[in-house]
Amino acid sequence: MKRLNAFIALACLSLSVGAYAADPTEPGKVFQDCNDCPEMVVLPAGGYTMGVPNDEVGRQSDEGPLHQVTFAEPFAISRFHVTAEQWQVYTKDTGVVIPDGDDRPGRRCTNGKPSYPQGPRQPAVCMDWEEARGYIAWLAKKTGKPYRMLSESEREYGARAGSTGPFPFPFDKAGGYQITEHANGYGPKDGYTYTAPVGSFAPNAFGVYDMHGNVYEWLADCWHTDYVGAPTDGSAWITGGTCEHRQIRGNDWIEPPIFSRSGNRNEREPDVRGDWLSFRVARNLNGADKD
Repeated sequence: MKRLNAFIALACLSLSVGAYAADPTEPGKVFQDCNDCPEMVVLPAGGYTMGVPNDEVGRQSDEGPLHQVTFAEPFAISRFHVTAEQWQVYTKDTGVVIPDGDDRPGRRCTNGKPSYPQGPRQPAVCMDWEEARGYIAWLAKKTGKPYRMLSESEREYGARAGSTGPFPFPFDKAGGYQITEHANGYGPKDGYTYTAPVGSFAPNAFGVYDMHGNVYEWLADCWHTDYVGAPTDGSAWITGGTCEHRQIRGNDWIEPPIFSRSGNRNEREPDVRGDWLSFRVARNLNGADKD
């Protein structure tokens, strides 16, 4: 009986692994490596112009110079921010305890939870950079797949989704600078006082959601004050600059839309935690080993 039970367990494991074994490479293809894993979407190989032209409203000095970035192979990123439910699976499985942080009134993070009500499909928040990396390492070990943190150039590529200009969608009204129909930011006008459940707004042309609001996202790159010397192959920029700060992207539920632009950049110390800061995951395909 023990042998039979062991065989059944092994067979079930093999079936489970086999169900998720094939790596899709078709752009737009959605897949999951396990039931509790983030949903991934394949981004196409190709190139784009990273950075912001001088005449874009809101442009900052760190958003240039313009430069071409080329991705030799397709890769996958999570369609949504890592959710509170997915984060809870991780903390329960590992027993990791997330320290409290951010003592501003109404903004305190307590053991990885914000002060505002948070449902299972809202973004996980309140983790610092190393804790986000801890989740990714756990996910890679759990699935046997090469999960990693997004690079800044991958994040902008995913946000632009083939578009140019500040956003891949129009403003709410001609001549205005509001994006409440497309993203969660700058207060409750868009229908959400705090974070919105992931996927509450339409995806972009790459099939990615919430790239212009809801929460900021930790990235792999060290902080650089401009793009002089930046990688052109899509890899994370972890030389030069200062790694005492890490790049973040995306804007959050309380900031104005000028900071939601596809090319907008920001940074924070890696030990910062807040109810406005989360992350996505990336994954290589077809055995690629790019860090």
